[in-house]
Amino acid sequence: MKVRDAARYLRPLRPLTPLLTVALMSAHAANADAPDGHATATSATTAAAHARPTGKLEEHGQHGVIDGEAIDQTHSAPAQSVATAQQSDSKGLFAGSHLKFLLRSYSDHLETQALNTRNAWVLGSQLNFESGFSTGAVGFGADAGLFSALKLNGGNGIGNMVHVDPNGGGGNQAAWTYFGLYDIKARVSNTVLKTGAQIIHNPFLEPHDNRALPPSFLGTTISGAEFAGLNLAAGSVTKTQPREQTRLRSLSSAYGDTEFKRFSYLGGDYNYSPDTRFSLYASRADDVWTQYYSGLSHSIGDAKSIRWSGQLNYYATRNQGRSLQGTINTNAYSVALSAQHRAHTVMLAYQKIQGKQFFDYVGEGAGDFLSNSMNVDYNAPGEQSLQLRHTVDLGNYGLPGLRIMSWLVQGWGADASATAASYAGPASSLYGLYWKNGEAVHGKHWEIGMIPTYVIQAGRLKGSSINLTLMHHHATSHYSDPSNNIYRLVINMPFNIF
Repeated sequence: MKVRDAARYLRPLRPLTPLLTVALMSAHAANADAPDGHATATSATTAAAHARPTGKLEEHGQHGVIDGEAIDQTHSAPAQSVATAQQSDSKGLFAGSHLKFLLRSYSDHLETQALNTRNAWVLGSQLNFESGFSTGAVGFGADAGLFSALKLNGGNGIGNMVHVDPNGGGGNQAAWTYFGLYDIKARVSNTVLKTGAQIIHNPFLEPHDNRALPPSFLGTTISGAEFAGLNLAAGSVTKTQPREQTRLRSLSSAYGDTEFKRFSYLGGDYNYSPDTRFSLYASRADDVWTQYYSGLSHSIGDAKSIRWSGQLNYYATRNQGRSLQGTINTNAYSVALSAQHRAHTVMLAYQKIQGKQFFDYVGEGAGDFLSNSMNVDYNAPGEQSLQLRHTVDLGNYGLPGLRIMSWLVQGWGADASATAASYAGPASSLYGLYWKNGEAVHGKHWEIGMIPTYVIQAGRLKGSSINLTLMHHHATSHYSDPSNNIYRLVINMPFNIF
């Protein structure tokens, strides 16, 4: 690749330049406003855990996140020496290619506070082609994913449970087919550059994959693993392919619904040992916010007796540029401690939103690695929350592949009155976020849930999974997230064609 050609492919990453000067300072900048005694944090999950299609769950029209398996995952051991460069082992563009197919049955029943019910049943399929890399010092390749969905139940009025067009119509359409993924890529050593529509794993753009088909983002990314245990990544995206639409749309914030033209990020994860992981990232939503993430996870002991695991997660968000979503000065953190004894794991987690604004993130992403982000996010101004979670692996009792996770979360102290005064009129774009039933958002709420998951262990359907979600959320009348019940069944059947 000529120098001028490389510069052309890297041009979309230019917005990252200002972030380079603050990346190493981000942990200090974030913690400068953090409460005393709270350290920086990391996701309690690996990217592989987040990528599982049965994980992410969201209350319809809101943005709560949960990964049914992630909190108990241990990180794989980092390499003890620098690995052989992957590009030098390339099998070639076609010899190294793969074609995979995923069939998903997504059915959902929602009961809202107003006693409305919404039902959806959609069959989604993903035919994903991933090429290898051509041989030589620089390898080239391409990827594509053909997404299709068949609606068996549901129609207008049920939001993103089924697909609609960008203007909100088309809810009665029966089937959809479109390219959800497409990119060209280049690899040097263990570093990969991609440009196109892709799925991105990081603390800001983790895919919110809780419908029949996942979302993707259009942009340019670069990731590398040139040193033992260290993974670095950077990228810049300009559009999103939503879960519920067949066309690209503008980026926007998940809660404020504020549109922006570009989102850029950089950072990395370092596996110090099989039991210790540190993460540090910085990002910018143009003219909306600059956001930093830092994290730490550590485990000690043996599950045959007791294995202790701790996770700390921290986000710091500040308004940026034209401040299209107003003044933002928010710190959000969570601390979780879990104890595992053989098949059972019990976790206790505390979370706090410090600031006068909601903790927000990029729409269509699950960019909230805070421990108590479950059915809802517990992300209102000043809100605190406490969670008790239990997970049992029934493989230890003769039922391999079956896990059951149960949890209870209580949230209190939400008070948006200081900021709501600035958005007192319904004409304000943020009125619906900061006001509920005629008063500034405040109050308390709680939820209880259970997720049994079974993964087939052998045979032709090995790796297929059945995931049942049962959740109840109860809130006072002036809290931002309404009371609801969710009953969801997701069946995934993956096939490796070649």
